[in-house]
Amino acid sequence: MDLGTIIISIVCIALCAMPFALISRNRKNKVKQLLNSIKELAKQQHSDISQYEVLDYCIIGIDQTKNLIFFQKNVKDETEQLCVDLSNIKDCHISKKTSGNNTLERLDLVLLPTNNSTKQVNLEFYNLDLNYQLSGELESIEKWSLIIQKQLKQL
Repeated sequence: MDLGTIIISIVCIALCAMPFALISRNRKNKVKQLLNSIKELAKQQHSDISQYEVLDYCIIGIDQTKNLIFFQKNVKDETEQLCVDLSNIKDCHISKKTSGNNTLERLDLVLLPTNNSTKQVNLEFYNLDLNYQLSGELESIEKWSLIIQKQLKQL
């Protein structure tokens, strides 16, 4: 091969690889930003996150020593942050909302308060209006349901 062919090949390979590198870098920055913001929320509660998980547009974490759940959802330009004290929660379950043709529209982790006059807390893991395709949310919500139920049993 001559030098010109080698240079053109290298440039073509670099151009093809660049979008993947940029997507990966953006994903890492998004995860880092979500983690920093939820850690800041935990810091405001004098708490420390012992376990967390980042999904497409949200992050959930838990402080197992203080029994606190932290949840943040970023939708467009809006950020919703929640801190839930598990000592005020009696149960949690998964809520699946489907359409008439069995398409999953919404997936929530519902936290039921011990006081019936207090409103239940819905942690939205998936919404069809925001994501067209599931990408691990079902597995994540099942995992976090078990984590929270285990934590509730220890109270």
